Amino acid sequence: MFTETASPSFPFSIMADECTDVTTTEELSIFFRWVNMDGQPVEHFLDIVPLKATDAKTIYSALVEFMKDKNIQISKLVGMGFDGAATFSGKHNGVQSLLKKISPHALFVHCHCHLLQLACVQAANATSGIKHVYITLTTLWKFFHYSPKRAESLKAVQQVLDLPELKVVKPSDTRWLSHERCVKAVKASYSAIVTALNNIYEQTHAPEALGISKALCRPSTLVAIYLLDYVLPQVAKLSRALQTERIDLTAITPLVDATLNTLDDAMLPAANWVLELMDAKNEIEEVTDITLTTESIATFQGQVAEPFIRMLKANISSRFISQDIVSSFGIFDPKKVPAADSSDFHTYGEDLIDVLLAHYGAELPAKTAGGDEYTKEALISRETREEWKTFRSYLSKKPKGNLHLQLKELTTSDMLSEIFPNISTLANICLSIPVSTASVERSFSKMKLIKTRIRNRIGQSQLSYLMKIAMETPETLSSTQLNDIITVWNKKPRRIAV
Repeated sequence: MFTETASPSFPFSIMADECTDVTTTEELSIFFRWVNMDGQPVEHFLDIVPLKATDAKTIYSALVEFMKDKNIQISKLVGMGFDGAATFSGKHNGVQSLLKKISPHALFVHCHCHLLQLACVQAANATSGIKHVYITLTTLWKFFHYSPKRAESLKAVQQVLDLPELKVVKPSDTRWLSHERCVKAVKASYSAIVTALNNIYEQTHAPEALGISKALCRPSTLVAIYLLDYVLPQVAKLSRALQTERIDLTAITPLVDATLNTLDDAMLPAANWVLELMDAKNEIEEVTDITLTTESIATFQGQVAEPFIRMLKANISSRFISQDIVSSFGIFDPKKVPAADSSDFHTYGEDLIDVLLAHYGAELPAKTAGGDEYTKEALISRETREEWKTFRSYLSKKPKGNLHLQLKELTTSDMLSEIFPNISTLANICLSIPVSTASVERSFSKMKLIKTRIRNRIGQSQLSYLMKIAMETPETLSSTQLNDIITVWNKKPRRIAV
């Protein structure tokens, strides 16, 4: 797919992660990201490779061997997207550090979705009022998940109360967005869950049912659920945006800033979640013994909500600090260019161009895959400074579009590529660097649907082919594509002809 849709000389990034399949085989899923002919960043599944071990050197060797087999110029590698595991992200012996020895211009990006999840989990664990709620929700999930009889009891109560038949979702620290879905389901079926727990206790005298019911009926737990049902969807929106294929590095800071500003609203005395809670006050008091007052909610806001949100914001901000190189790509934003007659215009962006030149314009020591030392040539030339001065004037005179469209124009316009070859190369690099490894995570979901306990003897090559079909097949096929498939199918003698 890579060599069919883009030249191997194009800048590209690699994304990878490992996972154990149903036969306990360690599988390495490999994705590439590059800019297509339309100027859009695309991520494609290349292959899934079995690993004999999961140490950094083994994974590195598998990646290098794969690129050599596909005749891909490893020297054109400009970005790497991995999770935060030391095997991949280690500064000295991780996969990213080993790949940098071959392609020293490559920029490592820690998956931003993983960073966001870590920030949320850390903030919750540091706030006892939220941590205890998560423990209660985990216990609640186990109570219904491992007993079909109890699950049916909850379903029956939901039907009687005319509530949606929602299952309690497992709140996992490692699964993105799971806490949001769990809180939303519990809030929507709160009265049904409490009623079902009480019914189960009356019928079976199970102490666990009574304990969970009492925990859910604490005012602090209920108020926390309403708070989380406001906060977590804001974080989930950011996570979903970071998971999209077309997002680029320059969009991260604006999205994070918008999310942090929205979280501030949750600390207001008349926040939306507080008003919603007060509207549901009478219904809640009918089902439980909870008595809610404006004073108790205000106390919760001061003791739990505000510390939690401040901690969450601080964690997100600290984990999303942009590297100097990433921040420097923002100079291409037409909206940031000062007016041509302003005093700042003639120096705007020159310091950031120097940052990009220091990295991409330098000849760096490198090693071949075989270990031989050589000097890696620069990706851009010293003429970039002069190009920038002319391009800055070009930006100041054109309509103020958004940054992504400007980067797209730089990668698709033959005229701009000829006039500003170095600037165009930088735009191509910026769009090629990944933001998250969401595509890789999705590939493991596909793998587990294809290679199951029943189909555990499926061969490696067949698994790879089926995953390519599952991951890369477009939603709709043209008549030409369908005819090509039929032609290939009918080339071999088969019992069934199409």
